[in-house]
Amino acid sequence: MRNALADWISAHGLTGVLAHDVELATYEALINTASHAYSAGVAGTVELHAHHQDDLIRITVTDHGRWQPPTTDPGQLRGRGLTLIRALADHTILAPTDVGTTVTMTWYLTLPETLDTS
Repeated sequence: MRNALADWISAHGLTGVLAHDVELATYEALINTASHAYSAGVAGTVELHAHHQDDLIRITVTDHGRWQPPTTDPGQLRGRGLTLIRALADHTILAPTDVGTTVTMTWYLTLPETLDTS
């Protein structure tokens, strides 16, 4: 999925920091699905949707599992995925439900117009 996303990013002309941010945040969302949506050894599905408009990029990652606590490994640094996603994307929505979780990440390609206060 990561390679397919990298190809999609390139095909839509995204480069530099923006391309890196989109790829890394999406990868983190995918890793969270693998780590938290399904019990160890249980197969599950994940959906990745990428949308490009003139002024934004929107990526959604959806699983159909239920939150599972991470396996405890004292040598692993955990719990930074959502923080990283929120730092990389301009806007993030986490929508957990009884039938899965969707992470929606948005990057704005143009700056919002400023208000003229004169």
